[in-house]
Amino acid sequence: SYDMVHFGHANSLRQAKALGDYLVVGVHTDEEITKHKGPPVFTEQERYKMVRAIKWVDDVVEGAPYVTTLETLDKYNCDFCVHGDDITMTADGVDTYHLVKAAGRYK
Repeated sequence: SYDMVHFGHANSLRQAKALGDYLVVGVHTDEEITKHKGPPVFTEQERYKMVRAIKWVDDVVEGAPYVTTLETLDKYNCDFCVHGDDITMTADGVDTYHLVKAAGRYK
C-alpha cells in the first residue's frame, strides 16, 4: 500500500529493480486498503506521488488490484511479481499473491 513510506520501502524497491530492467509498482486504492488492512494515513493520490518519487521506480500502476493477477502482470508487460517476505493476506485470509505464485511468476 506504501502508506507511511520509509527507507525499508525504498530499499525493497531498490532490490526489486535489481532483479530486472524496468520496475513497475502497483499501488492500491484507499478503498482496497481500508477493506483489507484498515484506513490509510495518506490518500491514494499522495501514495502514488510518494512511490513515483523513489528513484528506482520506473512506473506506477494506480489502483492495482489487492490480489495480484496474471492479467495485471500481462497488461503491464511484467515477467514476474516481487514482494518482501512479509505475509500479505486479504481480509478473508487469502494470500494476495497465490495466483502469481501458482504460475511461477513470483519472486
